[in-house]
Amino acid sequence: MNDSSLEKYRHDLAIVRETAAQVMKDFGVLGLEIRFSGDPFSAYEELKEQIAPVLFELFQNDRSRFQSLLYRIDLSESTFRKLLGENTPSNFSHNLADMILQREFQKVLTRRFFSK
Repeated sequence: MNDSSLEKYRHDLAIVRETAAQVMKDFGVLGLEIRFSGDPFSAYEELKEQIAPVLFELFQNDRSRFQSLLYRIDLSESTFRKLLGENTPSNFSHNLADMILQREFQKVLTRRFFSK
């Protein structure tokens, strides 16, 4: 699936909720609590604002858990390294949060597509 084919699903309320649940599950496995208010219209920003500081903290202080999280989310190390090289430290965690949300969204869509 490319970005243009994904775009039509970005406002599907069920998919937005499933994506939020996937984010909470993947972070929760490592004991990292992420909350979702249930408002699908603010979900992306709500989740991004929560996970960006968590990512920054893990990257700075707990590389083992950080790598475990990236592995669980299925974000490749080469993608991560490219992002790290292209960003300032202040932008890094927000851009990584964007990538993670995109990957979680793709996982939800893939699961839905292949479950039928």
